[in-house]
This record gives sequence, structure tokens and C-alpha cells, in this order.
Amino acid sequence: MKIALALLAWAAVLAGAWVIWMASQLYQVGPGVFGTEALAVVFAVWMTLEARKCG
Repeated sequence: MKIALALLAWAAVLAGAWVIWMASQLYQVGPGVFGTEALAVVFAVWMTLEARKCG
């Protein structure tokens, strides 16, 4: 179950990065958006490590 949640977190990170990239093509993207994406990456890495630890 934790593996599925980790994969879902990584899918959310990739989708968020794609949305940020698309928005940056049309609008001026503020630095807060990149901070939010960085937090999502940290969360996904943490979920992955937890999933590997528990097996």
C-alpha cells in the first residue's frame, strides 16, 4: 500500500512540474510555486524511503 502511495506522490510531482512548465510558458510564475513543488518532491522522496523501509 505504501508503494502505491509513493508512486502516486511521484505522479503528482511530475504532473505539478508539467503544469508549472506550461504555466511558465504563458505567465510569469512566482517563486512560491517552485517552493511548493520542492516540498512535493521532498514529500515524494520521504514516501519512497518509507515504502522501501517497510517493504
